[in-house]
Amino acid sequence: MPTKEARTTMIDESRLYRRLGARIRDLRTEGLSGGKLTQAELARAVGLERTSITNIERGIQKVPLHVLYRICEVLETPISEVLPAPSVVNVPDAMAEESVEGFNERVTPLVKQKLTELLSRDSA
Repeated sequence: MPTKEARTTMIDESRLYRRLGARIRDLRTEGLSGGKLTQAELARAVGLERTSITNIERGIQKVPLHVLYRICEVLETPISEVLPAPSVVNVPDAMAEESVEGFNERVTPLVKQKLTELLSRDSA
């Protein structure tokens, strides 16, 4: 069993992309200098379709890093202001351990992560 120091913290990807999308939406609609952009205007500026911006803001579509940089540039916001804090998107260690307790050791780490995400979503 790994020591507490050796554990890796699991990230709830669904929570990560929902929070990231919500922040992008807030910045797009509020604007740093009071200017507001429509989804279509932001999409045009970064080279995406409007539906992609809609899906990104809803947390449905994952944002490639290079696209996130372009979005931040258009929104005149440092990328650090858009990314959620790790504490907001981490799955608590106890939850990660308990939620997959009893599963066969042949289950891959990715399957365990997905099961944990599903279980955490159901309990939220």
